[in-house]
Amino acid sequence: MTTKDLIPFVKGDKRINRKGRPRSFDALRKLAIKIAGETIPNPQGEDYTRIEEMLRVLTSSRAPADRALFLAYAYGKPKDEIETSGNVTLNVVYKEKDGVPDNAPKPAPKAG
Repeated sequence: MTTKDLIPFVKGDKRINRKGRPRSFDALRKLAIKIAGETIPNPQGEDYTRIEEMLRVLTSSRAPADRALFLAYAYGKPKDEIETSGNVTLNVVYKEKDGVPDNAPKPAPKAG
């Protein structure tokens, strides 16, 4: 490490990475796929791949996020939108002013 590395960043410093992180980590992805495909023995004497063992851990986890992640891998990511049928809307938000919703019917104008 040089003394230049110990100097804090200042405005316009050429050491600042303005491009952000690289878009792809191809070498890392290839290594991860290789490691995930390796077989490991489990205590029952069966051979599993590392990824298979990781998926089994996800299914037996008590954390709901882990189980949701497993289901997303198995069946695809669920839709984020709520389906509605007919005139029923499930996610209506009312903004109230003085106890009256904004979308409440307005009184008819008085005849003059």
